[in-house]
Amino acid sequence: MKYKEIYFLVFSVIFLLLANFLNNFVRTTNYVDPFQDIDSKGYIYNAEMFYKHGTFLKGQNAPYFSLGYPAFMGLVYKYFKPKNNSVVWVQIFLALFTCFFIFYSASFIFGHNIGIVAFILSTINIGFITFSNFILAETLLTFLLSLFLLLFILFLRKKKLFYVFFSGLVLGISIFVKPAAIYFILPILLLIAYLSNGMRIKAIILFALSFYLPVFSYMYYNKVNFGYFSIAPLGNENLYLYLYPKVLAKKNNTNMQTEQKKLSKMLEGSKLNPKSWVKIKKQFKKDFKKKPRLFISIWLKNVLKTFLGLYTTNLKVLTNKYLDGGDLSFFKIKGTFFKRVKKYINSGTKYFTIRLIGSLEAFWTILRYFLVLLGFIFLLIKREFKYFFFLLFYIFYFSMITGHDGCARFRMMFEPALIILASQGLFIIYYRLRYKSCPLGEL
Repeated sequence: MKYKEIYFLVFSVIFLLLANFLNNFVRTTNYVDPFQDIDSKGYIYNAEMFYKHGTFLKGQNAPYFSLGYPAFMGLVYKYFKPKNNSVVWVQIFLALFTCFFIFYSASFIFGHNIGIVAFILSTINIGFITFSNFILAETLLTFLLSLFLLLFILFLRKKKLFYVFFSGLVLGISIFVKPAAIYFILPILLLIAYLSNGMRIKAIILFALSFYLPVFSYMYYNKVNFGYFSIAPLGNENLYLYLYPKVLAKKNNTNMQTEQKKLSKMLEGSKLNPKSWVKIKKQFKKDFKKKPRLFISIWLKNVLKTFLGLYTTNLKVLTNKYLDGGDLSFFKIKGTFFKRVKKYINSGTKYFTIRLIGSLEAFWTILRYFLVLLGFIFLLIKREFKYFFFLLFYIFYFSMITGHDGCARFRMMFEPALIILASQGLFIIYYRLRYKSCPLGEL
């Protein structure tokens, strides 16, 4: 057996053992609503409807989120058991497949040694282990986005239209789960136009067609069944019922919940109908013109929360039935910086092991961004501009769209890219310490 297969076997087993341990722990300690967070009940309701009736149309209104994840859950209910633990175990294996996608992506960019490092970091990633045990869309979405990453990297490497078609298709399908990537097509098309030379026009057309095929199909489904040619109202909701209330709370010296209630009363009909948001949009534009810096500062603060939030916070929610997702926020804690950090890591759990995991993750989070920077520098020095700009666009886009309400959970969308770059950075440090030289050349 080659060393690569040994690493695959050992760390796949480690990942499955850790996920299984957490699964058993959650079922025995949080037995009332195991595997659930704030959004879980909505997913479960629609999944059960799809499982029982084969349709989502028994509900009175269209759901405010995309239906891909409830459909996925309903299929798991049908072909395995109609229990949430069945969904969790399918997600655990999807997360493991994601680790393999990350291995191949890192290998094609940096080589097999870096791929092995990326695979190891993926299998012990707190986010992958934690969210695979949640009834939330993050694991399925990360699986699809990681597959897109791999396929598009293959296109950049091999310049074959086969890969550009399927990368666009997978990215479009991810919209079924969450419409996060709906505008990411724009930087991708610019990248294709810049890099593809002779096949530029064909690649642009093929990627756009393959991406919009599932997107427009889903919008047509909503039009036929719910009366609205739309994906989901999450774009409006994120902007006007999450970001805007934070701005108003800061401006009026109130709280987000109070401002949300006020804005909700301004809605005129279904959230899925764009016309329902007209009054809120007008007020939003008026306030933005008066205080654009306030809007931008809150948006960037939320992006920072996405970058620096700990997955251990979600682990605490998973293992503590008295916690919800927004209860443990660093910015809600009072005191000096270091006291706030200490309380953020230690609060919300009685288990020493979870506090230890939080401390280690906090250290790794800071170290990893230095390693990611090294990975980017390596690509620049090696003049691998296609990978540099692709990963830069990817991380920038999927981090910036979280400005409405940042948290570690949203980092799952670009976690694979961070792992790939950090693996190269870690290898550079290792190489420097072992051989007293630097694979980057003279820095």
